[in-house]
Amino acid sequence: MKPQSDRTDNSEAYGTLRWILDNGDMGFFFIIAPWVQQHKIVDLYKSPNTAVLDCANLDASFTYGTLDAWADKQEAQNVLFILNLDILLREDKHLASFNMGRDMLARKEKIWFFCMSEDLDNKLAKHALDFYSYVRLKVRFHAEAEEKFEGQQIMDFEDRTHVEEIKKTLERYKDLEAQYMAMSLEDSADTALLSAAIVLSDIATLYKDCAMYERALIILKKVMAIREKILGTDHPDTSTTYHNIASAYVYQGNYPKALEGLQKALDITEKVLGLNHPNLAAIYNNIASVYKNQGDYHNALEWYQKALIITEEVLGTDHPDTAITYNNIALVYANQGDNPKALEWNIKALEIRVKVLGLNHPITAITYNNIAGVYKNQSDYFKALIWYQKALRIKEMVFGLNHPDTATIYNNIAALYANQGDFFKALEWFEKARIVLKKVLGSSHPKTTTINKSIARITNLLNTPSD
Repeated sequence: MKPQSDRTDNSEAYGTLRWILDNGDMGFFFIIAPWVQQHKIVDLYKSPNTAVLDCANLDASFTYGTLDAWADKQEAQNVLFILNLDILLREDKHLASFNMGRDMLARKEKIWFFCMSEDLDNKLAKHALDFYSYVRLKVRFHAEAEEKFEGQQIMDFEDRTHVEEIKKTLERYKDLEAQYMAMSLEDSADTALLSAAIVLSDIATLYKDCAMYERALIILKKVMAIREKILGTDHPDTSTTYHNIASAYVYQGNYPKALEGLQKALDITEKVLGLNHPNLAAIYNNIASVYKNQGDYHNALEWYQKALIITEEVLGTDHPDTAITYNNIALVYANQGDNPKALEWNIKALEIRVKVLGLNHPITAITYNNIAGVYKNQSDYFKALIWYQKALRIKEMVFGLNHPDTATIYNNIAALYANQGDFFKALEWFEKARIVLKKVLGSSHPKTTTINKSIARITNLLNTPSD
């Protein structure tokens, strides 16, 4: 579960990955994604310049010579994708070997993408710190997040862009799901159960992406039973499961249950990783998000500040995760109507993102969008339009003209004109958004129907005779 954003579509992640491929230098990058998605992600970016190693096809356990020998054969490829790294790094000795191979792999002068689960990312952060320190950026797919931006009010809480495709995937894994759900905790081997838990956790994520939260919770509770039995109640993987269960409750609006799960995850993380680990800041962020969703801004700010202390001290004031916490604090102030404070924290987030990611990164565009929203709330429509246009330029450049994220900016600009009473301009921009959403998502999609309602409302205003 990604702590810093409530979005479940992967448009930002794909945009970030595309940006790395177009602009990134050699080095290590992590792709954190469910196993069922890793091949799909890599397939989108295959080219004569890329090579792919699927660890599922290797017989032996990991040694740093495994990747060394394979990389030496890829003289013509500059970009290397390593899929299913979890399969190789099952034991502490494998993690130690991976850690020792850091400098050897770095000398290959390639762009390395290591694809893994959230669980393995947590283990590497604890057991392979030398290697982990070399990671330039992590790209997360299908992760819950807390980072919303102004304008998402036109969208459903659950993004449904890929729902039909996800349902097809679920159908393909229906028999496997049933087989693993039926496994006996008493009669099955521990290794088989732990493998089943990884698969079931990813399937639960797909159910959450389809807003099928009850089914997701049933599966996650099976995962929890497996991990508590084999790993114990104080294991990081058990903490991750509590975290994922909490996220399902958040989407259902069951905030007491969400806080209960997050508190359990917090207790384990403090005990296992200590009081200053970045994973702890992630849980603080999610707890703050729950309070924010309930309108309890005092508690939200208190928990965001706890997260900020860790990110600034451990990761530094120029780290993307620190920028996310700045952004979250800005959103609380914006919700409270404290626009000067919201602007102040948005600018702090922007400074980091421009420095680390650059002026033309899609995540930088989110901050442009947030700043525009603050100016709109202040009725400074001239400045708001300038910042929306900055965001739009990046969205069109990175995602193209026919993408839901681009349509979101069209909607925001339309709403801005509507606030000024310029209904003809508002109608023009709402129509641009409608065309994109109808083409990409279809006529019956909630986002499309919401835009249609906005167009109908503006049209009605234009056709109503004035007194």
